[in-house]
Amino acid sequence: MTNTNLIPFSFEGKSVRVIKQGDTPHWVLVDVCDVLEIRNSRDASSRLDDDEKGVGITDTLGGPQEVAIINESGLWSLVLTSRKPEAKRFKKWLTAEVIPAIRKTGGYMVATPEETPEQLALRAMQVLQATVDRQKVQIADMQEDVSALDRIAKADGSLCITEAAKALQMRPKDLFDYLSRNNWIYRRPGGKTWLGYAQRCNTGDLEHKVHTVLKADGSEKVCERVLVTAQGLRKLAKLLPSRLQAVA
Repeated sequence: MTNTNLIPFSFEGKSVRVIKQGDTPHWVLVDVCDVLEIRNSRDASSRLDDDEKGVGITDTLGGPQEVAIINESGLWSLVLTSRKPEAKRFKKWLTAEVIPAIRKTGGYMVATPEETPEQLALRAMQVLQATVDRQKVQIADMQEDVSALDRIAKADGSLCITEAAKALQMRPKDLFDYLSRNNWIYRRPGGKTWLGYAQRCNTGDLEHKVHTVLKADGSEKVCERVLVTAQGLRKLAKLLPSRLQAVA
């Protein structure tokens, strides 16, 4: 597995390299062992579960090199079982600086011995740009949600379920399924018309609209349709397991 997303750290003058595979950081095992004064990294690896260790590839001056790596679970397994005085300082450094930095920005700006100031600055700019790009996506998503919620908040009339689904940015079928499973609407045995439960109508979440339909033979048929009120729509925006749930 080729991986060039290397984040160099320095703990009390010792190199601690982190390789990011996707969004998951992995620590180079030999570096962790050096900090914790564990002489045999293979013995340390043998004490870890299979899902806590693996192999990564990083670039060195001599070309790509295969290194043993451990995930966050494996890291804590070694740190918390170490009795060395360095382990306590290492743990505090990890929790206070390194892991938060990785999770927030994907980088930690410490120059390696081989890195020039210009290279460090370039790496910092790349991390900053990646962070800005992620924030732009988050802002765009928030704007979409705010726009949808604004339409819902300003709704002052009742909507049929299909129209309510459109306002909630979901498929009508999904909204019908949700309402029927959560005791908002029901059908009489053998019937095709959806009706609202009395409790939902009494609380003002639903209402019924009665209208007449002219049949082919000239007679009139009375029909009833359930509608979602503005209050019910706002309530559904908070209850539904959709991307609008963030406002609940």
